[in-house]
Amino acid sequence: LLGLLCVEFSSSLAIEDVLKTSSKTRPENKDGGPLQVHVGIYLESIGNFRSSEMSFEVDLYVYMSWRDRRLRHNLSEHVLINDDNIRRQMWLPDLYFANAREAMFQDVTVPNFNMFVAQDGTVAYSCRATCSISCSLNLVNYPMDHQHCYIRVLSYAHVAEQVSMQWFERNPIGHNHEIGLPEFEISNVTSSYCNGTYRYALTEKSHKIGNFSCLMANIFLSRSIGYNLVQSYIPTGLIVMISWVSFWIDRRAVPARVTLSFTTLVSLTTLGNGLRFGLPQVSYAKAIDLWYGSCMLFVFGALLEFAIINAYMRKSDKYEHVSRRFASAPR
Repeated sequence: LLGLLCVEFSSSLAIEDVLKTSSKTRPENKDGGPLQVHVGIYLESIGNFRSSEMSFEVDLYVYMSWRDRRLRHNLSEHVLINDDNIRRQMWLPDLYFANAREAMFQDVTVPNFNMFVAQDGTVAYSCRATCSISCSLNLVNYPMDHQHCYIRVLSYAHVAEQVSMQWFERNPIGHNHEIGLPEFEISNVTSSYCNGTYRYALTEKSHKIGNFSCLMANIFLSRSIGYNLVQSYIPTGLIVMISWVSFWIDRRAVPARVTLSFTTLVSLTTLGNGLRFGLPQVSYAKAIDLWYGSCMLFVFGALLEFAIINAYMRKSDKYEHVSRRFASAPR
């Protein structure tokens, strides 16, 4: 117990020392170069994938590491900092998710973060956040499509000459293998860089352009065809086959054949409208549109075939009736 009290007392003293030497200004690198910030991401859950809005929600952990020589200490153990008031007094990398529509820091039941400070001033910081990420979908092959969504991470105010962001060398991106999406399967998760030139500090007369470090967490998704197979392909295929039943109905039963053909056309239109309601309005044809168009063509072809045959048979009956009258007329 005495040893535990000594450790807690030493940790409290170390935290006080951290507060005395800490500053919200950016740490300077020893060689004068940019501050190296290593980043890692763990995807805890992905859900609420809305194809119509081209967005999804992700619950993730962000891990960061950098060296601040002002935080060096002589303790044999790493100093744990989990007090939000202390965290607010320290410098932290100003990372943000560039393609996030909304982002929220988790604080139930306490602010979800921890920070460890090593003897040489190396800081290991992790936090948990929930984000709504935009994802541009390519629906040409829908519903047999593969999507590439990504999360872009940048420094908001520091250019690459000031803060250089890099992925951790080992396992920079991880994800919970129990993540289950209703329509998709996660085929792969990779890390890459998207460093580029961006405009910032805009005014009415001028603006600045600088090179920013950019990290990209790539999420590759494959759509499961089971839902569309049950809800679209099988019903529409059955509707087409039902329309062919009219070929076995007596040609004289015109109302029955016309009613069956129009009913199948209306059913196909209703199914197509229900599918398009849950998808974004795009200017190109999707694979499912070609399927629906083909089904519509077959059903309409059955109706057109009946109309042509019916007209031909009525003409044949008329000619046959006239021929009989001439044949029975006295000569």
